[in-house]
Amino acid sequence: MNKLFGIDISHWQGDLSIKQARDERGVQFVIVKAAGADAGKYKDSKFEDYYAQCKAIGMPVGAYYYGNAKSVADAQVEADHFLSVIAGKQFEYPIYYDVEGNMLKNAKDTLTDIVIAFCDRCEKAGYFVGVYTSDSHFQSHVDDSRLQRFTHWVAKYSSNTPATSHDIWQYGGGQNFIADKTICGRTVDQDFCYRDFPAAIKAAGLNGFTANNDDSKDEPEVSAPEGTTLELVYRTMKDEFGGGDARKTALGSRYDEVQEVINHIYSASAQELADEVWTGKYGDDEVRRTVLGDRWQEVQDIVNDGGKKYHTIESGETLTSIAKDFGTTVDALVSLNGIENPNLIITGDSIRVR
Repeated sequence: MNKLFGIDISHWQGDLSIKQARDERGVQFVIVKAAGADAGKYKDSKFEDYYAQCKAIGMPVGAYYYGNAKSVADAQVEADHFLSVIAGKQFEYPIYYDVEGNMLKNAKDTLTDIVIAFCDRCEKAGYFVGVYTSDSHFQSHVDDSRLQRFTHWVAKYSSNTPATSHDIWQYGGGQNFIADKTICGRTVDQDFCYRDFPAAIKAAGLNGFTANNDDSKDEPEVSAPEGTTLELVYRTMKDEFGGGDARKTALGSRYDEVQEVINHIYSASAQELADEVWTGKYGDDEVRRTVLGDRWQEVQDIVNDGGKKYHTIESGETLTSIAKDFGTTVDALVSLNGIENPNLIITGDSIRVR
């Protein structure tokens, strides 16, 4: 097959648009950092977003885990962490163990045992598994003869191909001798792939697929991004999930709750939104400004005015009933409005209730 052009990304690429990267640079596959253990065990903050973007536009995707194991037992724990993060998702490209950093301080045989333990655990869970490290590290830090059953993703920033046998070559990142190192204004690791992974993975029924070659039966319900409703509204208003069908796909089962809040913000009165701001519904500072969008200024003006709120007296109302409706007291209403006779209020007059 002809080589394919892809990228590997993590939170370091920020709000990269995968669709834009595809349209502007012809990206054909993406490998996303799912999690790691180099700073305690964590999930990459952009994993869910990037995965959802790929699925929304039909971009083949794989995932990797940044390792930090010092023993076989550590590697198995890391594998279990990785598997918990990617559970329920489908990957057309392999899942990889990223072997670099402090892991290279292990003795050669120990590191090889660690890599095998991690990959074997993932393989037994039903995944097409690979190893990522540099060309020189494959040569000097592991016994690569023991790793041949795992696909190799090899890093070598050069115009010359790696000496290590490989299915994917990461040829550029901070340095790139073949192409512009930036995509959509961001420095991005870039790769060539020489193997038809989607066909092999689907045929074998790995990575969340079933071996029936019937895509209509393979597609799982798109996983919903994690976070509170406010967090997802904030990310939506920052255009992380796009609009229309792309947003529905990206938000999955969380779409209705998020869209309901957005629709409410556009239709509610400024006073109603200000009331909700006082309850903390829309957060503070940048979050509030982003979530409220075009409504922010008018709502914030009410908030900055000290929370004043007025009510037009309706027929049959009394100060007692108004106080009850707005959670205040008759004495407070009398004081706010300078009312001389609490028993005499006039229908149609405006009264301050807060």
